[in-house]
Amino acid sequence: MAAIKTTYLLLVFLPYAFASFFEIQYPNVLVTAETGGNLTVEAGPQGGNVIMKPTGNGTVYIGTTDMLKLFEIVNSMPPVWESKAVHGSLGTFLGGVSISLNLEAVDPEGGSLKYEKVSGALPPGVHLNKLTGQISGTAPDVDATYQFGIRVTDKHGKYADQIFSIDTREKNQCLSNPCSHGGSCVDDIDSFVCTCQPPYGGKTCATNCENQAFGVDQGSKKIPDARMSAHYSYGDHPASDGRLNAPQGWIGQNTASWLQVDLGDVMDVHAVATQGYTSSTYYTSEYQLLYSSDGNTFVSTKNGTGNMVYTGSTNVNTVTKHVLTTPLHARFIRFKPVTFSSHPGMRVEVYGCQINSNP
Repeated sequence: MAAIKTTYLLLVFLPYAFASFFEIQYPNVLVTAETGGNLTVEAGPQGGNVIMKPTGNGTVYIGTTDMLKLFEIVNSMPPVWESKAVHGSLGTFLGGVSISLNLEAVDPEGGSLKYEKVSGALPPGVHLNKLTGQISGTAPDVDATYQFGIRVTDKHGKYADQIFSIDTREKNQCLSNPCSHGGSCVDDIDSFVCTCQPPYGGKTCATNCENQAFGVDQGSKKIPDARMSAHYSYGDHPASDGRLNAPQGWIGQNTASWLQVDLGDVMDVHAVATQGYTSSTYYTSEYQLLYSSDGNTFVSTKNGTGNMVYTGSTNVNTVTKHVLTTPLHARFIRFKPVTFSSHPGMRVEVYGCQINSNP
């Protein structure tokens, strides 16, 4: 390593016209001036050149500044967005349709780019890939315009901003006529609601609610024991024994007794069925049906002149089923004995469908 210390050092490189030059060839050459001094590298007066020529991965530093890197940054150009539609619109999409768009920008130096949303909002359910510039997702089922700003940045930190927009349009969910058996359709956001004609129900009115049990039956037990209750039970015969096809059955004390089923939510109740107790001694030959939405206020079903009375079972296993003239909107169904043998014994099931407007 060579070091030249001087207050003012002048290295003069004469042009080739004078047939002389100065050359130092070492792996590293350090030329320094004393504190406060100057270092001047100057070509000769006849138009000579001063050339700094690092090779391989070498570079030229002034202080701690990489001069070649600095020149590269200064001379580089910011990214350029490719031309888009008027006002940056990326298109109009129908609700539920998949969105896949590629934002296109180029780096004049051919380097990699990164994308970032800097303003506005993308449609819900739609996302930006920061490495590729791809916008993807599912269009929301609403009439809306979403405007957002995207910044594309190169490896030098130079960037370009662009405003884009995506329009979405609500899809009429009833166009496909999803409601069967004469049901009417109401369009909803990203969905539809069917108003069904009895006895049909379910999402598309495809279910015969008169035959769809809520699951009190012993073989199903979709209704748990905790949602069965009774008033004035007789002996060791709790409400949870009052399931259709259960080994024994619920037994009450008298006409003040009742057996109740909690459906868990307000439902459309279309039919009920009963059996007697497994012994012919206890059976309910007639009963009333009461219902409630909140468990506090109960109303009896009517027959036009008064409270409706339903016929029950007079033997062990025969199932007596009644289809209701008008479906009930109820959560709680209460079976109240009217006439019976010895004590009112019952095993029950409730039939119906979920109300479509329920969440």
